[in-house]
Amino acid sequence: MKRISIDRFIQTGYRYVARSKGRFYLYLAVFCSIIGVLDATTLHLAGGMKQKTFDLIMKNRILYREADSEILIIDIDEASLVAMAKEYGRWPWPRQVFAEFVENLVEQSPKAIIFDILFSDPDVYNPESDKYFDEVISFTGNTYFPMLRLAPQNDNISQITPKMIPGMGIIDGEKQEDKGIALVLPHFTSIVESGRMGTNNIYPDPDGIVRQYSINRDHYGWRIPSIPAKVAERMGWVVPQNKDILLNWRGKMGAFQTVRFSDVYEDFLKRKKMRLRDEFTNKILIIGSTASSLFDNKPTPMEKMHPGVEILATAIGNLKNRDWVTQTKNPWIFSSLAIVLIWATALAFLTGVKRKAIDRVFAGAWVGFMVISFASLNMTNYYIDLTTPIVAGLIYFSLARVYAYAEVTLMEQHVWLNVEKGIEGWQPTVVIVLQIDNLKESSVGKTVTSLKRKLNEKKQGFTIEAFPHKPAGIGRAYGNLILIYYVDDNIINEQPSTTEQGINTITLVKEVASTVCSNAQDSLHTGHCQGALPYGNEKGRLVTWQKLVTNAILNLKENEP
Repeated sequence: MKRISIDRFIQTGYRYVARSKGRFYLYLAVFCSIIGVLDATTLHLAGGMKQKTFDLIMKNRILYREADSEILIIDIDEASLVAMAKEYGRWPWPRQVFAEFVENLVEQSPKAIIFDILFSDPDVYNPESDKYFDEVISFTGNTYFPMLRLAPQNDNISQITPKMIPGMGIIDGEKQEDKGIALVLPHFTSIVESGRMGTNNIYPDPDGIVRQYSINRDHYGWRIPSIPAKVAERMGWVVPQNKDILLNWRGKMGAFQTVRFSDVYEDFLKRKKMRLRDEFTNKILIIGSTASSLFDNKPTPMEKMHPGVEILATAIGNLKNRDWVTQTKNPWIFSSLAIVLIWATALAFLTGVKRKAIDRVFAGAWVGFMVISFASLNMTNYYIDLTTPIVAGLIYFSLARVYAYAEVTLMEQHVWLNVEKGIEGWQPTVVIVLQIDNLKESSVGKTVTSLKRKLNEKKQGFTIEAFPHKPAGIGRAYGNLILIYYVDDNIINEQPSTTEQGINTITLVKEVASTVCSNAQDSLHTGHCQGALPYGNEKGRLVTWQKLVTNAILNLKENEP
């Protein structure tokens, strides 16, 4: 029963293949083209793969810009927490620590002092410490502080409006509404009044990986800047109008020059200082933490857990050097490329280009696209994301390749099917051999496919095979032969010899062969043989088949098209 089921499946598949006349490749091309366009415009089915591809290329770049030497991180690491805990507790520290720290930094004339620490609440146990800190900040003009943007759904309960916050931008052409916006501002008056504030929110992509940095957030006609945007504005750098920028990472964790907070602080308190007096002159200083216990670490393409202060430093460095990663937002560019790849592959399958040649060309195109994407991130700041055409083309190629293999297999197998057990009889069979003296190996596949298409357009059920070209053996002897045979699906009781239907089949093959091989008329010869294959007798069927093929080869006639 199982064998009968398989045979019926093969027979059904053969009938479909014979009737489709290659239309499957066209249908599949239309389907994959539609999916490619929808994915690029609305579905974004390959979004996860695009992100993983970007991560892979970004992490394994050969050429990339090193971290800006003017940007320096003053790191509150685990060692700093331990060193400072003896006098100030583990965390948080009294604000006088940061006041003293800023006072000493200012003496060295850095370009900017940027805190990646949110001073949102008063220190109720050390009010004098807070006052000291507030006074120190009021005398500086190059300190920057974060504010925290809360979820927009909290806006309706917020008492803070953008109009109340110095330094907020306005969006040209839009009305500035006086609506609440959920922000956590610094507690200190000197910071708020300075206007040197920006958000330091980091928004991971849906898969939890940080690839972008939020530069601006637009609400109610107001533009809420980030810390990098605010620093860029004050420094005279170009501030992109983008909502987010795709970060151009400088390398793995530790790419930026870093000094330990506790080491610097202890040296500031010494009478005889050991560190260079101009260590921070003309530097952009970012004070933040890499200590895991302060939970400011997020996954990025470069690291499983990347310190937030280094992510901030990367964003600032990108704006300073104007080298954030840019990529086109036009989905039609890459969907068009996908369509071209799909239809070029479909045309190759339809015209009968040699399967190995299709494999090589497609593999070359696939590798070429990957090389272009890889090179774009290595040699430029522009990312050419070719994931859509790669995925769409790969889907088409894979399905078409499976179908092509199944097509050949079904054509070969259907001749030997015994679907109905217990039935005996004969199947009229015609075998035709074409001999083309100058048949090149590169044109065999195309010739076979053309014959298959044209013959099955006129009469379904033909099978066409060619012998492989090899330096010796059967391929050497018959490499210029093409075998065409037609086995009637009808089972008759008597063994026929020559039939009118068989003669018509031979005539049809000659006509089609003369058209397909029109450039080789002088070297085209044919041989044919009619007979019948026994049904229900596999051994006898094989013997008869061998005789038919042998006789067809022996009957080759010179100069007969």
